[in-house]
Amino acid sequence: MQTDDIQRGRLAELSEDECWDLLRSRPVGRVAWSGAEGVTIVPVNFSVEDRMILLRTTPYTLLGRDAAEREVAFEVDVIDQDEHTGWSVLVRGRCVREERASDGTVPWVTGPRRLGLRIETETVSGRRILPHPAE
Repeated sequence: MQTDDIQRGRLAELSEDECWDLLRSRPVGRVAWSGAEGVTIVPVNFSVEDRMILLRTTPYTLLGRDAAEREVAFEVDVIDQDEHTGWSVLVRGRCVREERASDGTVPWVTGPRRLGLRIETETVSGRRILPHPAE
């Protein structure tokens, strides 16, 4: 199928409640920040609590050393390449250290993930790619 043959969909803005529901539906997102090594984006598993994003890592990772106490962006998305549909949610806020790692976030990798990080949300926004109206 050539690009000209694709029926394009449309974008719909998501409400804040829809954004939080979608965030809770996925186990992995990406954290982005500008730090000592420049702009960095890393995938993380996470949990949502009281409209905050909770992460667990080790103190010596780049995320643990560099993202805490900085403004960050956090994104989760789902894309269906075949159907040309999907959604994306973007959270912006400050990443701060937690006194203890959250029990709600279970790391996918081995090793002690003792450092808890919390993204205190300043803004949340999202968009959904809807199918073409003729479909």
